[in-house]
This record gives sequence, C-alpha cells and structure tokens, in this order.
Amino acid sequence: SYFDLSGNKINPEKIKQGTDFIAEVKLTNPGNKGIYKDMNLNQLFPSGWEILNDRMDGIEQNQGVRYQDIRDDRVFSYFDLGSNSTKKIRIRLNATYLGKYYLPAIQCEAMYDNSIYASEKGRWIEVIR
Repeated sequence: SYFDLSGNKINPEKIKQGTDFIAEVKLTNPGNKGIYKDMNLNQLFPSGWEILNDRMDGIEQNQGVRYQDIRDDRVFSYFDLGSNSTKKIRIRLNATYLGKYYLPAIQCEAMYDNSIYASEKGRWIEVIR
C-alpha cells in the first residue's frame, strides 16, 4: 500500500513530482509452520522515485527489522516473523523525476526455506507535473 505523509492511501500509478510518500508492505504469518526465520523482503523502486533514508536523520522507522540494506534504488529488509503475527515495513519515498517507469515486483522469502515465499506483481507508474 502507498500513503501520503498524513496517512491517507494514495494511488502510486500517478504521483505528482516532488511528493513525499510511504510504501508500506504488510507481511502476515498464518502460523502453519511456526516462526518464519531469516526472512528477506526485496523492494526495488522505479528510477523516477528516490528513497528517503530516515537513518540519515536519526529516525528508525522499522522496529523489529534485524537489518536494512538501503541502496540507491532498492531496500533489502531482514527479519523474523512470529507465528500468527503481522509486520509492517515502511519506506519513505519521493516522486523525483518526471516520466513513466516500471515498479518491479515486491518479493519476500525465507532465505533457507523455499516453501515460504510471497510476491506482489509489478506495474507501471508515472511521475506527473
């Protein structure tokens, strides 16, 4: 899901240039296999968006995430997910460059158990004036 900074849900398919917003991934463990250990969430973002690294401002957004590797165009989050629990991982972004871009699929998987895997398909987005 995508939200403006006030918490209102927005459509990422057309975002006005200069807008700061939040990408939120909600992950749920239904409890069928106990604790999901060593999970990896891969979020790649379109080149028209910039990742706003909250750690540079001394803000830790994602409690319960063991480690986050924040790069120019992607964020890798590593964590465990308890049985019958839900975790939200939020990344602040900015719609920086005008144009049409592809938002790649979001993927989450257990690093050592191929049976635990989830994916959200990619789609086209546009940064508009």
